Amino acid sequence: MNGTYGYDVVKKFDEKGEPIRGDRSINQAEAEIVRRIFREYVAGASPKQIAVRLNRDGIAGPAARDWGFTTIYGSPKRGNGILNNEMYIGRIVWNRQRFIKDPDSGKRVSRLNSREEWIIQEAPELRIVEQELWDAAKVRQQTVKQNTETGEANGIWERRRARYLLSGLTRCGVCGGGYSMISATHVGCSTARNKGTCSNRLAIKRADLEERVLGALKSKLMDPALFQEFCDEFTREMNRLRMEGRASLEAARTELGRIDKQIKSTVDAIADGMYHPSMKAKMDGLEARKAQLKAELAHAEEPPPLLHPKMAGFYREQVTGLAAALRGDEGESRTEAAERLRSLVSKIVLTPADGKLTIDVHGDLAGILTIAQANALSREVSDGTDTRDQLRIRQNSNGRPREGAAVVAELAKQVKLVAGARNHRDRHSLVVII
Repeated sequence: MNGTYGYDVVKKFDEKGEPIRGDRSINQAEAEIVRRIFREYVAGASPKQIAVRLNRDGIAGPAARDWGFTTIYGSPKRGNGILNNEMYIGRIVWNRQRFIKDPDSGKRVSRLNSREEWIIQEAPELRIVEQELWDAAKVRQQTVKQNTETGEANGIWERRRARYLLSGLTRCGVCGGGYSMISATHVGCSTARNKGTCSNRLAIKRADLEERVLGALKSKLMDPALFQEFCDEFTREMNRLRMEGRASLEAARTELGRIDKQIKSTVDAIADGMYHPSMKAKMDGLEARKAQLKAELAHAEEPPPLLHPKMAGFYREQVTGLAAALRGDEGESRTEAAERLRSLVSKIVLTPADGKLTIDVHGDLAGILTIAQANALSREVSDGTDTRDQLRIRQNSNGRPREGAAVVAELAKQVKLVAGARNHRDRHSLVVII
């Protein structure tokens, strides 16, 4: 199934043989699922309940994926999600949003256009949902929104509404879905509860999770002054790795262009009557290499943009501020710690292991801590104070110690915290994954 759920793409060609894009026809089987979703929602079922039922019944969602809360509810403001797609009432809306490139991350981010900029085309032949059913769903959405805003939706809304320290950062290590509040006190895998398609049912108290993460970071940030050199080194190392990735891609593209020219020259020579049996073997080799390069480039990701030299100063400021916030009390210091964390951590992954949760911290902070540990080990090696474990980290597979930047480059940019039983405070220790 291509395009919008509930429709099939109609393949047509013009007189020149060029594809005519945009034509659709109603997929009757999927259309009935769309109507079922609207009927169940209007009858009082929540999007989460509807998703669980659809997955339980073995009904594939859009792009053959599992159904989830967001697939059904989406965003009324952006017009996405089954309950908000106006194509189901015979209206095609274009230019609802635009995409811009974030100058720091290099990623595309969406921005909603004003309603005056929307382009709307009436297409009554594409209507799937009757107007009365659509209107009833909109009324219920508005009622739920008002109840939520006034705190009447459930008794614990006010406690849940406040953004907790690690909100939006936690992910399930089994399915990759979000780890979010599942009760007033615990966080768990959203996919396991909303879709029923993830096996990770382990939950952890939000307060315990925050204590373990902050406790581990606090122990590693006792002297922020030591981190200044590591922030500089981290910025340099990340830029070196990104430049290597960029050079590798450019080399592949250059070689591909050279091979194309060689193939063309060989074909031209054959066309001019200069065929020799050795040309076939040469062409076979060129075509094989061309296919290999095209496959590599198709799966390669563009390296992110280089970090600005001033980013080292930014990292120093954020790490120093994070350490100061962690030394403070609850309240403003805790809020500041959350803001600092978000600038340095991309995600925190919780994975079940032997009945407990391991916690992997990903992002720039993990890289900075890794470099810090590598430098600390380097100094200890030179002082002759290595323990057996430290030597193991420092060695290559051939037993020879790694040198300088090689240690930094080979260490994974992540830090692991083990969340065990609540009385095991020694489990706050940070473990670098090699």
